[in-house]
Amino acid sequence: MSFHVPTLFAVIIAVSAVLAVAIGFIGRQRHRNLLLWATALGVQALGYVLYGLRGQVPDWASVVVANVCMSGALAVYALGIRRFHDQRWPVWWAWAPVAVIGLSFPFLLDNFTARLLLGSSVYGLQLLFVAAVARQQRHAPRGRGEQLLVFGALLMAIMMAARTWTVATGQFTVQQLFQGGTLQSLTFLFTLTGTLLLALGLIIMNEDRAEHALRQNQRYQAFRNRILELLAQGTPLPTLLHEIVQGIETLHPRMLCSILLLDRQGQHLQTGAAPSLPAFYNDAVQGLPIGPGAGSCGTAAHTRQRVVVEDIASHPYWAPYRELAAQAGLGACWSQPIFSSDQRVLGTFAIYHHRPHTPSPADIALIEEAALLAGIAIERSREAQQLLERERHYRLLIETANEGIAVIQNGVLRFANPRFFQLCGHTPAEVLNQPLAPLIHEDDRDRVIRASAPADGQAAPQHHTFRVLTRHQGERWFELNDAPFEWLGQPATLSFMTDITERRRLEAKIQQQALHDTLTELPNRRLLTHNLAQAMASHRRSGLHGALMFLDLDNFKPLNDTHGHRVGDLLLVEVAHRLTHSVRETDTVARFGGDEFVVLLGDLHTDPQTSVELARAVAGKLLAALAEPYCLAVEQASGGVHAVEHRCTACIGVVMFDGQATEPDDLLKQADMAMYRAKAAGRNTVWLAPTAPTA
Repeated sequence: MSFHVPTLFAVIIAVSAVLAVAIGFIGRQRHRNLLLWATALGVQALGYVLYGLRGQVPDWASVVVANVCMSGALAVYALGIRRFHDQRWPVWWAWAPVAVIGLSFPFLLDNFTARLLLGSSVYGLQLLFVAAVARQQRHAPRGRGEQLLVFGALLMAIMMAARTWTVATGQFTVQQLFQGGTLQSLTFLFTLTGTLLLALGLIIMNEDRAEHALRQNQRYQAFRNRILELLAQGTPLPTLLHEIVQGIETLHPRMLCSILLLDRQGQHLQTGAAPSLPAFYNDAVQGLPIGPGAGSCGTAAHTRQRVVVEDIASHPYWAPYRELAAQAGLGACWSQPIFSSDQRVLGTFAIYHHRPHTPSPADIALIEEAALLAGIAIERSREAQQLLERERHYRLLIETANEGIAVIQNGVLRFANPRFFQLCGHTPAEVLNQPLAPLIHEDDRDRVIRASAPADGQAAPQHHTFRVLTRHQGERWFELNDAPFEWLGQPATLSFMTDITERRRLEAKIQQQALHDTLTELPNRRLLTHNLAQAMASHRRSGLHGALMFLDLDNFKPLNDTHGHRVGDLLLVEVAHRLTHSVRETDTVARFGGDEFVVLLGDLHTDPQTSVELARAVAGKLLAALAEPYCLAVEQASGGVHAVEHRCTACIGVVMFDGQATEPDDLLKQADMAMYRAKAAGRNTVWLAPTAPTA
């Protein structure tokens, strides 16, 4: 089998050049890791161009420079993989073969066979090296891209080995580059095939990385929502800290995490949660004094700054604990201080690796988020603990108590400690022996009075939360615990009053985060599913019909690609605003994820056709609102504001429901399918599912 070698050369040059331009364009727009590999393809194309100009340019260019380009392209391939997988082998390993070619070929200009033998051997070894470094991704499953890349490199390496062997044994006697022959033709065919496999593998490898990052982000959001739900449920602190640590380790199996708590004196660290670290290591760090050079965590707690130790074995902070870390098999430790809402250090969140490791920007964001979650959990637990301690203390020290204590008889304040007057902002002369009701907010007054009335004449312990319009701090929330009491021989109530304003704010914040999207503040999927189930139950009783609309934005991705996710977030916030103002207050607008939104219309009409027409009208109104141009004000780093104008439509899938027995998730799936039908029909389109869901 023999082909026209110059033609093969032309094809290889064209393919390499086109792939270089295409991969470079993709890299500049989306994946900057690809730029090195685009450079390698460009250098390879240049080498073949110089090969093809043999006889028309000096030999030093068509022989020496061309072969240096070929060897250099393979070196750049290896360096690109090194950076992509964050490997740490010396860079000179990649460039040593290039130096061999560059230094040897000037002396072999008149010896084609020697050049062929040396070049084939060096290129084969370089291709094996490229395949080897591509297979060194130890901590993640090898993807399709790596497999194609390794296969392409091995394919060309085998061809180079065959070429070397035939030259060494005298079976290959070609004396000119363009001379034909089976082996010569196969060499360039394998080169062309290997080049295509390398390029395809590199692109797929980057796409796999992007898909993995997206899945990882979704898993992190689910983990974060779970922690917020546990916070809202009042889960004990040890369980919360264990869940946080275990959740991060599940998301990132290479990491070993720990939470250390700062004692009340602020001088020593104590283990809060570190399930994956050896028991002897946790015992050794128990009571670790904080200070400069006290490992990563002791230094971070002391300096109030993140401490990143990439190599424990060589870092001075770990000198006193180097043997302990080696015994535990720890190679790197990054530690982030955990702060309270008033910026007090509560402890540290640490991430360990078994080997030396440098954190990526994503790793830094992860450790900051984890420390924030831990801070909320620790602070809430300590607030609850302080409240319990305070209540016990109040019973013993009435006059010096830090809690309002009062005796109420027939609704009249008979006695109160100094803290009570301080909380209410009134003097004893103003409120003693006066009815307590006027101090309570008018919206809570009747409820508290009814709850305080003895049942069947028998007084019983009571618990109330209500608002008080204080003179000095405005409206505040108070918690009042009542117990039966005797005052001057007459039945009365002993009341303990605590200001819970900040606790209520924290609980409301946690509840908001657990049920709403953090970017748009719209209901999230959990709250949407709850509202949908409520609407279906209501329609089952009333006979009314409702509609569920699934919206997906058109032309959103180009905005992100061109201007970045910060501008994309601004557009999503504006979309949420337009949707909310285009429906009734009783309807639900939720963000489902990414650029997908869901609108729930309830109580439309008892007549199915009338309900359909009402739903169509609302869908048309939504399309019109979303199709209006968007003018997004983007703040610049310099302090100015840059206006970005964008046009973005939507496709809407609509499904009607009347409360018949079905699951909310099934209804969401039908609306999602209808949306995809709308997408298939074209942009700015509404697709109504042909039949309502049935049991």
